Amino acid sequence: MSMAKPATSVYLRYLFENINSYSENGEASVIVTVEKSLPSSFFCAIQFPPSGYCGLQELEDGRRVVIFSVWDKGPKGGSGAQVIKIGDGFRTSRFGGEGEGCKVIGDFDWTIGESLKFTLKWQIERTSYYRKYDSWLIQNWVNDIFVSTIRFNSGPTANRPVESLLSFIEDFDRRTGRRGFDHQRKALFREIKWPEKGQLDEVRFSYVEDGLDAFGLEMIESGHFASDDTGQTGGFFISTGGLISPKPKNNNEAIWKRNYNQ
Repeated sequence: MSMAKPATSVYLRYLFENINSYSENGEASVIVTVEKSLPSSFFCAIQFPPSGYCGLQELEDGRRVVIFSVWDKGPKGGSGAQVIKIGDGFRTSRFGGEGEGCKVIGDFDWTIGESLKFTLKWQIERTSYYRKYDSWLIQNWVNDIFVSTIRFNSGPTANRPVESLLSFIEDFDRRTGRRGFDHQRKALFREIKWPEKGQLDEVRFSYVEDGLDAFGLEMIESGHFASDDTGQTGGFFISTGGLISPKPKNNNEAIWKRNYNQ
């Protein structure tokens, strides 16, 4: 059989005006609206390097879920990410593959066109000022539904739980013979907020351009949309698979910049 040809993974990276500000406790939020989906899709509302991500998935069997994951970044031989509290209807497990950590997942019958607000909060948790590395409690909500609190242990490769914000779409079916790039996946992202960083300053579009992701490079798209008469605020979209892009973009290209004259 032929190798897998998944839809290309596509990303939005959010840059804020106060790039050098950082506090030990913080909060960020993004509203995501899925417009096109199919099984084996991940619509990540907030990826927060270096520690984790949260968003919506449509699994291989068509079930739709919310997922919240945090990687192990603590010192070698020390404690990894730990679930401290979990919301009703959610379950937890460990994961491996692209790094190791813990995840919380729960059935969540999200629908096409439904707007959902993901909120992330983190708070430092010092047990001793003599510790070399700190830990943080990271909490996640979808609208007003509590998902989980996970302890993030910092280490040699990660001193803070949140250093940047991104959103992405991924086709995670990489099985032999699959042709995920034949089908479109699309989502809107708006009201991107990280209060301590100030206003959103710039949005950049990027994508994975090598390996299996290379098959769908002609079928990726991104852009900005304005507020409309219904009161919905403007935002950004990304799309991958299914349609040939009329205007190919460079990797890491800015698709929007704040107008400083406003």
